[in-house]
Amino acid sequence: MLSHIYKKEMIDALRDRKTILLTILVPMIMMLGLVFFYESMLSDKGEQYTLAVGHSLPPALESKLHAIDEISVKTFAKPEEAVDEGKADAYLNVPKEFDSYVNSMTPFKVDVYGNSIDQGSSNAMQLVQSALDQYKNEIVQQRLTNKHIDQSVIQPFTIQQKEADEEKGTSAIMLSAILPMLILTSIVSGAMPIALDIMAGEKDRKSIEALLLTPVSRNKVLVGKWLAVSTFGVASGVFALVFLILSTVLFTENLKTAFQLGDHMWSVIGASVLIIVLSALLISAMELFISIMSSSVKEAQSYMSLVVFLPVFPMFFIFSKAPNQFDLSYFLIPFLNLHALFKQLLFGMIDPAAILSTSGTIAVLIAIFFLLARACFLKDKWVLPK
Repeated sequence: MLSHIYKKEMIDALRDRKTILLTILVPMIMMLGLVFFYESMLSDKGEQYTLAVGHSLPPALESKLHAIDEISVKTFAKPEEAVDEGKADAYLNVPKEFDSYVNSMTPFKVDVYGNSIDQGSSNAMQLVQSALDQYKNEIVQQRLTNKHIDQSVIQPFTIQQKEADEEKGTSAIMLSAILPMLILTSIVSGAMPIALDIMAGEKDRKSIEALLLTPVSRNKVLVGKWLAVSTFGVASGVFALVFLILSTVLFTENLKTAFQLGDHMWSVIGASVLIIVLSALLISAMELFISIMSSSVKEAQSYMSLVVFLPVFPMFFIFSKAPNQFDLSYFLIPFLNLHALFKQLLFGMIDPAAILSTSGTIAVLIAIFFLLARACFLKDKWVLPK
């Protein structure tokens, strides 16, 4: 009889086009938009910044600036006002006696004016600062050469910064932030329509009494409904993972490097599917419990809006942390453990203790919420319409 209940709920849910829309199309559009957004942040191609100057620059300095593809030098009568009015991104103020000061070794000041709050102005200032530093070092080297002094006298060592994971770098950090959030949000949105309709909806339609009058035990009815809701959650989560991988690999150049998992690929995929299934079972139990407790669909919707935010908040707590900085406590906190585990998996880290701790925590929560839902479902005051 359990299979009949499950089949009935699945057929009823698939008849509703809204369910298909929320399960597939909405997560797909949301993911595609975020993928292109983060790719544009990484590529940063096509950005052009206007550098305002009040007069012509020394030829050597001007050539340095023209060598930067993103910088366009433009002369303004009032360059500082041009920056304030948004006509230019930054203003470079150099004295007209620049060359004579350099040749006479007279110290002088160069001002770079901009607005660090504005991203474009901040980027332009950094590019100009870098060009000025490079030109300053060349002047120093030339002076040392003229005096027959080796530059190692003032530069005893060089600094070279290396990333711990150069192949992935920023792309993996970006994806590790959005991947768990998108997958969990997809599970929530995919399971929510059927969870609302399967209990609160039947109360509104007053069809729950007929179901309870059948010779099927309430336990089997509840399990059948829970499995039906979980099926949509799992389908949404798996679809989200597959679509995110395909859209990233096919349509991006920078983000796709995060999926270079090498020999760990199938282990990562297997662990991800396991976590998706457990997460779907947990979220479905939570939503089903809310649906049973609510007297109408409208009331259930107001409560379930809180569930939507659960997958989002943990991202802010672990975004700045490296995957090797997570201790066991991170994998014992609900939903935070899912974000931490997905971040480790994306960096190719397979930690059995983390996987077991996360799975165990989710399993305990599944049992708690299912038992709460069962306790309410066995009482007529929560099941029968008011």
